[in-house]
Amino acid sequence: MKIIIAGAGEVGYNIAKNLADKHDITIIESDEKKISEIEKLNVSVVRGNAANVKVLKRAGVENADLLIAVTGNDEVNLLAGLAAKKLGVGMVIVRVGNPEYANKPVEKNHPMGYDVLICPQLVLASEFAKLVTIPGSIEFSELGELELVEIAVREDSQVVSKKIKEIKLPRDVIIAAIYRDDRIIVPRGDTVIKANDKLAVLGRRDSIKVLREVIGEPVIKNVIIAGAGTVGIYTAKLLERANLNIKLIEKDEKRAEKALNQLKRTKVVIGDATDIDLLREEEVEKADVVIATTESDEKNLLIALLSKSLGAGKAFVRVEKKDYVRIFEQVGVDAALSPRKSTYLEVMRILQLTKAVGEMKEGIVVIEVECNVNKKVSQIKLPENTIIAVVKRNREMFVARGDTELRKGDILYVLTTWDKVDEVEKRLKE
Repeated sequence: MKIIIAGAGEVGYNIAKNLADKHDITIIESDEKKISEIEKLNVSVVRGNAANVKVLKRAGVENADLLIAVTGNDEVNLLAGLAAKKLGVGMVIVRVGNPEYANKPVEKNHPMGYDVLICPQLVLASEFAKLVTIPGSIEFSELGELELVEIAVREDSQVVSKKIKEIKLPRDVIIAAIYRDDRIIVPRGDTVIKANDKLAVLGRRDSIKVLREVIGEPVIKNVIIAGAGTVGIYTAKLLERANLNIKLIEKDEKRAEKALNQLKRTKVVIGDATDIDLLREEEVEKADVVIATTESDEKNLLIALLSKSLGAGKAFVRVEKKDYVRIFEQVGVDAALSPRKSTYLEVMRILQLTKAVGEMKEGIVVIEVECNVNKKVSQIKLPENTIIAVVKRNREMFVARGDTELRKGDILYVLTTWDKVDEVEKRLKE
């Protein structure tokens, strides 16, 4: 497939890096620093503005199957997409930062002719809202009625020091993975649950709700959002539907007024969310979740840590620098989400050029594989840190167990590590 990528920023670079070995990739970029990095990959580079038809033609747009416009300029992306469509490109994916250009986070078959238009700010807000309304949820839309969620084990939980086989799990729920001390553990029946473990749980929503009660995870009622930018306001809008008590803190009076006009059930507070006195005044200790959505990574981290030190339950933050995601979670942030990473994952899902259909903690991925064997799950020799989680057979989907009989043609959703993807597929086709 011939693919043209407009923009060699973080998103463009990562897409190119992951597709370069199997596809003919051309990147359009004008920044020499970015060009020097991208030239290390197995790609062609065209210098110039992607909104310029001459530049697009130099990149071979007339013979391209796909254009992905992810420069830092919305207008360039939009114009490049329109021009590419006029010149005959089969598929066009465009990223926009301004939500005024987007009707929803990911819009397919856009009226202007784009095949897909992605607004990372809205995607990020949707992810924050889902983390609150379906606590610990991991983006994984392909599983229909099943949910993949992360549940934190508190020190006073009744499951602490118990083996998994001793916990009364609902029939259609499995503990697929455990995150412990920055390690990923694929559990067995005799695996012991420890305080502060994070459990990746797969099952039907009502059954997961029962498991939450067993584990003793608190119900979310009160939410504080810091920052009345696009992400903050859209997150609040989504959470208003869930009948929660929401406060939105914003330092800038104009932005606060804008939020007040757009929101119906949210209390808007003018002030600095890094001000300890203000946080105490707004009773941050009663907040089940604090979401920091300002444009500053450092400020978001400070808000999260201050809030938790004052008694808030969980803290989620927006992170622009991808290298900060893991660091923030190591120092106490419950979830750090990046709009750039969200965009990258959305593009890869849309293209379906990777076997991955969902990504969990760093290093572990959910892949979709067609089964070519007639065996029980327990009879298949899988690589280390790998588990068959879900079986899709015709229109039915169910959680896999050791005694589950697999059939040729079944679609399997498998949890594994990135480096084991090819080996997993090979084992399921033998």
